[in-house]
Amino acid sequence: MSNRTQLLVSRVLVAVIAMTTPQIAQATEIVAQANPQANKQLNDLLEQGRKLVDAGDLENAITIYTQAVSLDPRNAKIYSGIAYLEALRGNFQVAAQYYQNALILEPNNADFQYGLGFSLANLQQYDAAADAYRRATMLKRDNIQAHQGLAATLFRKGDYKGAIQAYQTIITLDPRNWQAYSSMGMAFLKQENVMKALEVLQQAAMIAPNEASIQIKLGAALLKYGDRNGGVAAFERAAQLAPRDGDVQFQIGEIFKAEENWEAASQAYQRALALKPTLMEANAALGELQLAQQDYVGAIISYRRVIENNPNDASAHFNMGLALKGRGSREQQAIASFQKALELYQQQGNPEGVKKTQAALQQLQPKKK
Repeated sequence: MSNRTQLLVSRVLVAVIAMTTPQIAQATEIVAQANPQANKQLNDLLEQGRKLVDAGDLENAITIYTQAVSLDPRNAKIYSGIAYLEALRGNFQVAAQYYQNALILEPNNADFQYGLGFSLANLQQYDAAADAYRRATMLKRDNIQAHQGLAATLFRKGDYKGAIQAYQTIITLDPRNWQAYSSMGMAFLKQENVMKALEVLQQAAMIAPNEASIQIKLGAALLKYGDRNGGVAAFERAAQLAPRDGDVQFQIGEIFKAEENWEAASQAYQRALALKPTLMEANAALGELQLAQQDYVGAIISYRRVIENNPNDASAHFNMGLALKGRGSREQQAIASFQKALELYQQQGNPEGVKKTQAALQQLQPKKK
C-alpha cells in the first residue's frame, strides 16, 4: 500500500472510531423519585431539581441535588443522578466520583457500573473503564449498551481481539445489529485482517444498505485491500446516502485531504459546516488547509471559531499564531496566541507542543522589541 493510501485509511479510521462511542444512559427520572418515603424537605428538593433539569438548568439542578444528599446520604440514586448530570456537562472526573459513591451503597447496580465505565472512558482511563463495563455486563448480561461500551473501550485501548469478542457477544444477543458488524470490521482492519474486515462490513451493508457510515468503513477496507476504485465508489455512495449529514461530509473531506485534492477537501469541509456549524473538527481541518495554502485570513476565521467553542484547544491557539504571523503586521497578536498555546501545552503535559511553541516564540521575540 502506498504511503498516501495508508494515510487515507488512517484518517478514515480516526474519523469512524467516534461512531463507536456509547451514550450515557438516561437517569434523571431516577433522581426525581429517589426516595418516596423521605421527609417533605427532601421531596421538595427532588421536585425542584427535576424542574430545573426539565428546564435545562443543570448547574442549579446539581446544586439542589447536592443539598438533597445531605438529607439522605445513603440514597445511591441521588448520587447516580448527580453523576449523570455531571456527565452531561462533560465533567467526567466528578461524574466518576459520584458513580463510585453510588456503587459503595449499591455495588451490584449494573446501571451505575455502566455510568462509571462511560465516565472513565471519556477520561481515557480505558483499563478502569473496561473493568466497569465488564461488571455491568456480568450484572445484566443482556445489556447491549454495556457490551457496546466495553467493545468501544477495548477498541480505543488497542485490544482489538477483546473488542472483536465483545462485538461477537452483541451479535449473539442481537443478530441484526449492524453497528456491531460495522465496528467489528474496523477492529479486524486494525489487526490487518483485511479479508475478514471486508466480510463483516459487507454483512453490515446487507443489514443496513442505506447507512452511510458503513460505506465509509467499507471504503477504508477496500482501499487497504488495494481496490482504490471500489474504495472511492463506497465513499461516493456514502455521500449520496447522507447528503445532509455534516459528519459524513467531514469524513469525505478527510479522504480528499489525504489524497491531496485540496479544493474538493475544502468544499467538503464547508458543506460539513453548512450542515453542522458546531462541527469544530471541520473548522480545524479547514483552517489547516487554509494555512497550507497561505490563506491566512481564512485560517484566522476558522481557528477563531474553534477557540470560541473550545478556549483550551492548544493546537488551535498555536495555529492561530501561525496564521497571524503569516498575515503580517500581527506579531503581537501572534505572540499572544503562541503564549496561550504554550501555557495550555504545559498544563496538558505535551512536550512536543511545548517545544514547537517555544521555537515559534523565539522567532518572534526579536520583533517584540
